[in-house]
Amino acid sequence: MEKIISFDPVSASMEEDKCKIKPAEFFDIAAIQGFYGLESSGLTGKKDFVRKYWEDITIKLSVRGSIEKLLTKCNNIRVVDLGCGSGEGFDLLTHIPASRPFISGKKCFMLSPDQISYTGVDISGSMIQQGKENYKNHKNVRFEQADLNKGFPLMDEQPFDIYFSSYASLSHLTPYKLQMLVEEIFNHGKPGAIIVFDLIGKYSLEWPKYWNENKIMLPYNMDYLTPLELRGKEPIQWFDVCFWTPAMLFQTLDAASKKMDTCIEIVQTFDRSIFLGRHMETGLFGTPRLNYRYQVNQLFDHEHREEIEHLLINLEWCTEFGKIRPDVWARLCDYKEKWNCIIHLVEALVHGNDSMVSSLIETTSQDISNELKFLTWLYRNAHRFPAVDFWASIMGPQIALILRNIELSFEPALGCGHGLLCVVEITESSGK
Repeated sequence: MEKIISFDPVSASMEEDKCKIKPAEFFDIAAIQGFYGLESSGLTGKKDFVRKYWEDITIKLSVRGSIEKLLTKCNNIRVVDLGCGSGEGFDLLTHIPASRPFISGKKCFMLSPDQISYTGVDISGSMIQQGKENYKNHKNVRFEQADLNKGFPLMDEQPFDIYFSSYASLSHLTPYKLQMLVEEIFNHGKPGAIIVFDLIGKYSLEWPKYWNENKIMLPYNMDYLTPLELRGKEPIQWFDVCFWTPAMLFQTLDAASKKMDTCIEIVQTFDRSIFLGRHMETGLFGTPRLNYRYQVNQLFDHEHREEIEHLLINLEWCTEFGKIRPDVWARLCDYKEKWNCIIHLVEALVHGNDSMVSSLIETTSQDISNELKFLTWLYRNAHRFPAVDFWASIMGPQIALILRNIELSFEPALGCGHGLLCVVEITESSGK
């Protein structure tokens, strides 16, 4: 069990802003520079392959069950995207595959663009303008500029079915401000509505020096958006965000629900991007620069053949931090062992080491053994697939998907990923 660390929301609200740049100013600049347009995926950049096929999928799967439940009651969904940026939440929610696709007929995704009435809210005027440009052909999409530090800005409107946030937009709020926002959402929403939190995880391997830090708001940057050739040549823009543990979030939700006399249910929690967090590669928080994310990006690339040994995870550099959070360390080691087992099997297949293949399959847990058996069958039946490059088109992407699915199997969240995902349902309220 995670020990709940108490924090004083009043003191947190009074912390001075010591950032070199305000978040709204940073995102204005990022939007103007084109980081929030409708760019395609690639090996690097904001919308790389890991973002599309790993992180986006994790978000989609976390909300799919709740949306299926909503669709049993109504066919059209009202969504508000909190800290919407340029409206990427609309694209996420309209591209969630059905859990039973063979029963869904011709319908590719659970929600079509016509089924969503989408309102994006963001503090950045440039983001709002970019969103309007991105979705100018969608009549059911609109954007409103507002500061969530001042509360929920749409109290006079009809309740929403989904109060959505993604990619750490709400980590710009202190716990005190987030509690105020959640209280107003509880007051505005109705039973059955869901709230999606996506916060920055406190115990990510990207910043173990923060694991034992008691300050509420800590320096963060998004220098990973800077092209590789320009890193180190331009000043880094830092701003403060809140790094969250599940206990902190649950404490905030519990306080808000009690104050508003609202009953809620924690539907799911996930740690997203445990080994693939954006700052694993930058080393800007005093850690080694580890390019696991780039290596997995290459697995997803249908035009690239990866050197599999570069994907092995090494945690020797951070063993000392295991004493701070033994439960987190146990999960990291568990994931590392399962991850590396997959990589060792592929290495054995590539080098024709059949005895090693058999040993790995026979000595692993049943869930991982099944994955190893599948990869072995796939590799040994490459001739059955009419692909020009079997590795790049089929084997590489399949390895990446298995590594992703192992991460998805870890529940509940411990706050050890770059993102801490939490889906909450409003179940009832005595005042409604």
